[in-house]
Amino acid sequence: MKLFASAFSGARARWFRLSVTPIFLISILALALVGAGCSDDSEDITYPDAPPAEQMNWLFDVYGTGVDDVYACGNKGAMFHFDGSEWSYVDMGSGVPITSIWGPDGGPLYAVGHEGKLWDNSSGDWTAQSSGTSNDLYGLGIFNNDVHLCGVDGTLRRLSGGAWSDVGQIMVIRSPAIPHAPEDTLMMNEDIASLLTVNQYFIGGAYKLPSYEGEYIGLNGTDGMVLSLDAEPESFDWELRPLGDDQFALSEWVMCTTNSIANLGDNYLGTSEGWVFKLVLGDEGNNVWSKMSPDITETAKSGIRDMWLDENSNLYMVTDEGDMVFQTQDYNFSDDLGMRKIFHVTHSGLTSIWGADTDHMYMTGFTEDTIIEASMDFSDTTLVFTETTLEFPNKGGQSIGMFEDQFGMPRY
Repeated sequence: MKLFASAFSGARARWFRLSVTPIFLISILALALVGAGCSDDSEDITYPDAPPAEQMNWLFDVYGTGVDDVYACGNKGAMFHFDGSEWSYVDMGSGVPITSIWGPDGGPLYAVGHEGKLWDNSSGDWTAQSSGTSNDLYGLGIFNNDVHLCGVDGTLRRLSGGAWSDVGQIMVIRSPAIPHAPEDTLMMNEDIASLLTVNQYFIGGAYKLPSYEGEYIGLNGTDGMVLSLDAEPESFDWELRPLGDDQFALSEWVMCTTNSIANLGDNYLGTSEGWVFKLVLGDEGNNVWSKMSPDITETAKSGIRDMWLDENSNLYMVTDEGDMVFQTQDYNFSDDLGMRKIFHVTHSGLTSIWGADTDHMYMTGFTEDTIIEASMDFSDTTLVFTETTLEFPNKGGQSIGMFEDQFGMPRY
């Protein structure tokens, strides 16, 4: 059955967030990311009721090479393949959650999961590889022209010579320093809460606030950040830049990104509070992240989980509120240019989106046993989609924590 998503023009922004400065710049190459402190008070964080233990047949990610070669992965070691006509189950030989699928243009596909699980699909079949770590893995992509994978506690591996190697220790905080911390505060891998997304220019995720006193559980005591190579490599190999912009957000993580080497303006990032940033060329010739207003989601702790660009550089995003957001390349809220539309797809959160083209898009999320296939009608900018039920493996297997999603963040 075909369904038509309801649409809202613009963004359903949280009213109190509009008092924040609409545009600010985060510099990577010029080392000028704007940071502001955020509260360390953990009393505002609430946790949901645990879902039933026998449930959670969730799909976490979808990716492919074309209309007849699409993969979706998820909880309990689930992997499914679409050949253009039907979905079929693929046995990966593991019951751990598989969190992400990705592959470079013209190259093999990779999949990662909990316990450091890694698979390579270079010949049409998935083959287990050694990632060199037992830590949970969450993201894949190209950073600094090399394939990287990332995960919990600052786990970061680089593909080199056909093998995955550790990138080494991480890094130093430069000016502006982390709030309430000395200038050039030295931090190591274990000071990072999670690395979630890989972009040509940075690795995104969240770090542990040095000033926080208490137990690091879920979001408690953390904030978003990006890692980039140190502009002065003789001093340190890496540097960490805090996100820390939203004065109303207790903790805001960098969640997802698009990745383009060819076109600077095709690089976006999304946060756990629903903000979008676009990479632009700054006044001094440096690359800076420009914050786009308004934010996308309505409620606190609801953010952007994944992004995809079509062939015309239009941006598609999925959110914790079950929305798919369409944004044209020329969208600019301040100058009243372009278009942003929000389509409500499901009452459950969405976790990923990918498309072979705008007639063949796929979304996954926290709806049991379900993948969503969608197409965009540009004649009137409407979204048409169908929900397809997939049969999860009837086997035991590790599930994600009852209070956590695939990123180790609290479910909400």
